[in-house]
Amino acid sequence: MVELARALSNPGIERFRAYLAELRAGAAAPPPEALLTDPRYSTELSAEVRVERKLFASRWGAGEYLWNRLQPLPQEEIEANRGLWAWLSLYYFDQVCPRRSDGSRKPGQDYRHVPDFSFRTRYRHLLYGPYAVYRRHRGYAILVLSGPLHQEQRIYREITSRTDLIASRGVLEALNALYLDRSGGIPKRGAQAAIPRPGTVLRFVRVLQQLDVTYDVYGMSGDEILELLPPEFDEWRGTGGSPLLGAVAPRPAIGSERG
Repeated sequence: MVELARALSNPGIERFRAYLAELRAGAAAPPPEALLTDPRYSTELSAEVRVERKLFASRWGAGEYLWNRLQPLPQEEIEANRGLWAWLSLYYFDQVCPRRSDGSRKPGQDYRHVPDFSFRTRYRHLLYGPYAVYRRHRGYAILVLSGPLHQEQRIYREITSRTDLIASRGVLEALNALYLDRSGGIPKRGAQAAIPRPGTVLRFVRVLQQLDVTYDVYGMSGDEILELLPPEFDEWRGTGGSPLLGAVAPRPAIGSERG
């Protein structure tokens, strides 16, 4: 069913926040979907944006879908619009905060659902983050935006928490070259180890920070970055074709949720 997107008003956002607090306290109440259409708690947008309750196969798919659907709106109405992104979070709540086997939901911090646009947390919103990364990098972001909508991959947190990294197309090219399992559009096994083992994503970030002292690494292409990396990254190279020939082609199974 196609529906018109709206924006939660301040009273609507407060009701939504109260619901999130109830969930954290152990309540099992259903999402307050009446807020989505009640004019006391939500308002119309300046243009018609039609959305559907599609099941997104990945965060990349969600970013692509929302980028396409929000096209009717001026960019200034999309960016920093807490009400719009809170409305979308409530609309897709079963995907950003799925019910567990025991019936409970674990929403986490409010900024995962009601965006805080400070740099520290702006990419932590479970819908705005994928939208913003997709908008900037399109197909190059398929690795960073891998995984289900309600779960952040370690690689996503590491890259989006640093301004220079998320702004660099070359960094994403190099990441795809090293860590993308092209058979499934997911990170290669072991790439996101929680400890900085040689050649893993954590080491990649640390090595780039060291190289940045001498080189303009964030202005380099992916090929140029790869040439600077030490031998510890050799085992991650050359196992996925030639990923630096251009953007990663979107895979239908991952990001084809066009309406």
